[in-house]
Amino acid sequence: MKLNKDDIYGIIGSLAFHAIILLILGFTVLKAVVPEEEGGVLVNFGNVNAAAGTFEPKYTGRELPQETTPPPPPSAPETSQEELITQNIEESISLEEEQKKKEEEERKRKEEAEKERIRREEAERKRLEEERRKKEEAIKNRVAGAFGIGSSQENSSQGDAESGVGNQGNPFGNSDHGANEGIGGMGSFSLSNRQLITGKLAEPSYTENKEGKIVIDIIVDTKGNVIRADIGRGTTIEDVGMREKAKAAARKNRFNEISGVNNQSGTITYVYKLN
Repeated sequence: MKLNKDDIYGIIGSLAFHAIILLILGFTVLKAVVPEEEGGVLVNFGNVNAAAGTFEPKYTGRELPQETTPPPPPSAPETSQEELITQNIEESISLEEEQKKKEEEERKRKEEAEKERIRREEAERKRLEEERRKKEEAIKNRVAGAFGIGSSQENSSQGDAESGVGNQGNPFGNSDHGANEGIGGMGSFSLSNRQLITGKLAEPSYTENKEGKIVIDIIVDTKGNVIRADIGRGTTIEDVGMREKAKAAARKNRFNEISGVNNQSGTITYVYKLN
């Protein structure tokens, strides 16, 4: 096969083009780098904690002194601290509830003690009142038994009607209280189921120009003697001398004897009128 001139130029041009491509690749991409014996990449860690500037300082082969900071004190793990705080809160709440419970129990105990004290005082008061009432009733019964009368409301009344309660009185009497029938003169007496053995009341001397009445509370023994005489309620005369004379006259009276051991109380009333 005979090559013409154009074919030869084409072949030469093609070879030259490929040769140029290979040269370009050889100087750029296909260039091989042979590593040195000490392989690896150098990294600059520096020798101080802080620095400024653009250029790397010249290496002198001597390391700069390292700044050292004291290590922080060891601390408990966070979880332990949280657990401890939680435990303190729980214990605090528990203590507060226990304290409140104790205070409530103490308050209730004091209230119960106060109620018990009031109850005991009330019971003691009622007991004393009952004892006093029984004593008074026993005294009345003993006195009534000594004179043959009872202690009922019917027997405590005075009068001769078939029924009724109270003091019947006497339209011809000279006192607002006393026996229905007594000794005439300036005085009257009230002493249940007792009679004067002298026939009439001993009268005090009356020389003063005063009107009114003197009531004498008397205590009479079983033999009929007046063993005590005191000014009683209802007295309207304030004169001390007249009062003393009335008490002295009351002590002179004698009543009939009775059986028994108890004394009897009554009254003598002296009425003073100007003539």
